Amino acid sequence: MTRSVLSALDAHAAARPDALALDDVSYAALRDASLRVAAKLHDAGLRAGDRLAIYAENRPGFVYAYLGGLRAGATVVTVNVLYRSSDLEHILSDAMPSVVCVSAQSAQYVPAQDGRTVVDLADVEAWAHDASIEPLAGPPAIEADDVAILIYTSGTTGRSKGAMLTHGNLLAIAEQLGEAWRWTPSDTLLLALPLFHVHGLGAGLNGTLVAGGRVLLRERFDAPSVVAALSAGEATMFFGVPTMYVRILEQAGDVRFDRVRLFVSGSAALPATVHEDFARRFGISILERYGSTEFGFALSNRYEGPRNAGTVGFPLPGVEVRLADPVSGEPIDAGGTGEILVHGANVFTGYWHNEAATEAAFARDAQGRRWYKSGDLATFDPERGYTINGRLKELVISGGFNVYPIEVETELLRIPGIRAAALIGQPDAARGEIPVAFVEVDDDFDAETALATLRERLASFKVPKALYPIDTLPRNAMGKVEKPRLREMLATSD
Repeated sequence: MTRSVLSALDAHAAARPDALALDDVSYAALRDASLRVAAKLHDAGLRAGDRLAIYAENRPGFVYAYLGGLRAGATVVTVNVLYRSSDLEHILSDAMPSVVCVSAQSAQYVPAQDGRTVVDLADVEAWAHDASIEPLAGPPAIEADDVAILIYTSGTTGRSKGAMLTHGNLLAIAEQLGEAWRWTPSDTLLLALPLFHVHGLGAGLNGTLVAGGRVLLRERFDAPSVVAALSAGEATMFFGVPTMYVRILEQAGDVRFDRVRLFVSGSAALPATVHEDFARRFGISILERYGSTEFGFALSNRYEGPRNAGTVGFPLPGVEVRLADPVSGEPIDAGGTGEILVHGANVFTGYWHNEAATEAAFARDAQGRRWYKSGDLATFDPERGYTINGRLKELVISGGFNVYPIEVETELLRIPGIRAAALIGQPDAARGEIPVAFVEVDDDFDAETALATLRERLASFKVPKALYPIDTLPRNAMGKVEKPRLREMLATSD
């Protein structure tokens, strides 16, 4: 078998059969469970080349179904468990899975359809532990360029698209992170990120299985229980999104995380204030990284050396990154802002059944190599690394001047009384658009004082023309602010 996440699992199961892989399940037991589940999924109608959808919260059955589906030669489709009728129906009709795995909570939202089998993850968990079930006989050979998973994008610019990541992509992602973050079999990762997302699946689960470590899986993030587990020394690593670190800071009190050697943040920009507060409280700097559904991960703060607040570091091993003019595609001079382009074995092959979108997503260099156009704007400093300035589509151009949301949002978060902030452009007849911000604030917040402070720190064209208090910013499952919804709110309030 071509080397893959599965072959790495098998190698650890052969060399260290009793080593723990998932909670209290050993590598040998996890390997055997995946083969039994593959056999039962085959009995349910799953065939090599089919799609297996998993629509559920984190639980062991998710892992068993994922590994069992890969064993059976299927492509696994991970579905955001928060999706309901419209988003869910789009993914199921687009991916056309022959089998859908659900939990008791999610089953009610999956419509019945001929040719589709619905399997309860409670049954998957029973199969995994039933030694009387014969493993899948003659599992299909897996090649590096076979599509392993479809992960659908968030769809902020239209209908979500299924990003095709191959077995080779998943292995490259795990190995790149393993080398960069010094991942070893002695590590234990406390994993509360959703497995339907590339952060939880590609980094958390796959990274652990390739490194030979252990995952402590949580159904969801709960700050008190995470703080208790980390302070008790149950894990050496924790991956989260910025809102998780805000909650940890709120809950931690005087505890220490002395056994945790690595905290990683991603999926949204980590506010500099949170980075600084965490380092001051616990004596460890959060390592921020940059990634995307389409390539897993590309940039990371260095494991050794300074981790500068607001930066996402340097290219991971085996990954090439460059900045280009979004219009001409020409390289950006040192210090300039450009679109991030990514090349490497981690980069996806394209979008499922969408050749036009695939073609538009890539640029080719003089050697004919494909570079994924991320749509993210950044600058590069040889000492500090890359700094993300926001999405190309979120750039505010006011009177001909570029306003990068992250820069303004960072300054907003430094103002007492502002807990969260999101900058967007509001249409304006004279300037094209003007910057405005939605803010979560304390009761005694004073907008005029905040704006006066910003005028002292920022160029006048960057200062928001209005601050709109909001109870809670709309966020997706990974904690990223959904700015299209803010634009809709602004349009309907006019």
